[in-house]
Amino acid sequence: MTLTPDQSLNYSRSPLSLPPIKKNFMKRILILCIALVFLSCKDDEVPANPWDAEQLVQMIASGKDWEKEYSDANISTETKFLDQYNAERTIKTLYPETDDELVVIYDGDKAQELYWYKSGQWTTPYGTVGDPITVIENANEAPIQFYGLGYDQPGKIKIDSGKLADKKITFAARPTSDLIPSEYYSNASFNASTEEALALKLYIIRVEMKIPETPTTEE
Repeated sequence: MTLTPDQSLNYSRSPLSLPPIKKNFMKRILILCIALVFLSCKDDEVPANPWDAEQLVQMIASGKDWEKEYSDANISTETKFLDQYNAERTIKTLYPETDDELVVIYDGDKAQELYWYKSGQWTTPYGTVGDPITVIENANEAPIQFYGLGYDQPGKIKIDSGKLADKKITFAARPTSDLIPSEYYSNASFNASTEEALALKLYIIRVEMKIPETPTTEE
């Protein structure tokens, strides 16, 4: 039997080979599948929380242009004398005159600390403004103390042991009621876990975090 040119071409083609058009179609399907898997993986990534103050501390310490990352924060800058330093300092305020106001203090070009005192969106894994101090104690996994109630300065939280003992973070607190029992008008330290202390219903009114010269890493 004599084969026509077309029949000869069909017999010479491998059963596993595909026409060029079908190959291109399959290639596009494969590329689409890879793209979908890639996008799915990106969706699973946990985005950085812009309101995590600890992350902001690390960003500033790393030398990154953190102000660019907070370009929507309407950052204001001023230099003035601060009593606690007995010297002039440069103050950068994020989200000024809002509930999310946060202050970063610089000594020249070196960032020293940041703090906030309003019940906005800023947070830490250990508690934030407005939280009861029991949140701090739970995060610390050890007893905490307080002192200084009744003076011009708010009460301070004292952490001598536990997970937060080495953290460069300070909490100020005050009772829910303005009526403070006279025994607490003292710089003596009081255990925050006693029945009498719990009755004060102390809550956080200020969080202050030191900024290290180099970023730290969590173990």
